[in-house]
Amino acid sequence: MKRLSVVAISIFSLVALSGIAQADAPAKQEGRVWYDQNLTLAVTPEWSFTVMPGVRFEFARSREDAAGVQFLEFFIGPNYTYRMGNLTLKGSLWYYYMGYPTRGRDVETPPGSGALKCNTQASPTASNCLSTYSFSHNLEIIPAAEYRIGRWSIYDRVIFHNTFYADVYNADYVSPTDPTFKLDVGSQRWGWGTVLRELLQGRYALTDRLGVLLADELFFGIAEDSDTSKIAAGGGYKAPGYWKDGFRYNRTYAGIDFKVTPALTVTPMYMLEIGVSATDSGDITDVAHNLFVIVTYVAKMFDDKK
Repeated sequence: MKRLSVVAISIFSLVALSGIAQADAPAKQEGRVWYDQNLTLAVTPEWSFTVMPGVRFEFARSREDAAGVQFLEFFIGPNYTYRMGNLTLKGSLWYYYMGYPTRGRDVETPPGSGALKCNTQASPTASNCLSTYSFSHNLEIIPAAEYRIGRWSIYDRVIFHNTFYADVYNADYVSPTDPTFKLDVGSQRWGWGTVLRELLQGRYALTDRLGVLLADELFFGIAEDSDTSKIAAGGGYKAPGYWKDGFRYNRTYAGIDFKVTPALTVTPMYMLEIGVSATDSGDITDVAHNLFVIVTYVAKMFDDKK
């Protein structure tokens, strides 16, 4: 069973990447540290409530300046868990805030050219790069299932990531071919776009407190925002905003989880993230190497049945 589980996850990951062509320009490489702090209040054996802030820091990037603190996140919402023998089913409904600090820095413009230019400037003649900040509001619908077989467990989680507001859109849009077609800033910011994320994980319990895990997660745009998708040349598709349909990311995780106390678990992982162009699912643009650490504390608010 051990070998079959490892082979299954490996094949899943390879199949996911098999259709991705090599990018026109060598993909940028990034080094990052990502930390999430998960606090879950278990109100009953079935119902719980999660609050989870997180931050991502970029300390290295090829061909461009490193971004520093580049991502902030905050989850909050309820969970329902149903257990039936070795099978556990879980559903969550979370609000998700995503913040994107953009440090004033030199970036490759256009991509693959080798030429560096300020990411944003006060004016075309300004010499200083400006720091900016954008954010989005999102609703996460998260069904998950876990099945245990002896020391092994197989976990499958699907996230329907729904963006309904993104302030990265900050200029009115007029179609270059049809001046009668216009989108104001508000129409671009408010909308609805859905990304499907599916994670498949295998875990082996070395002891009652220590486990090793391997996982793969795919990101697919499945519903484009009706307004921003009409912007010419894919200009409405932005990583901090609304996404195009199709394959967008792949993440592979390898790490351990250690139960420090019955309530506190620390999970350090290496996470390899492969990103593609905002408009071309076959063009790999970024390969990020992450030290991803999740610290989970579960506060049980009820007494176990005797």
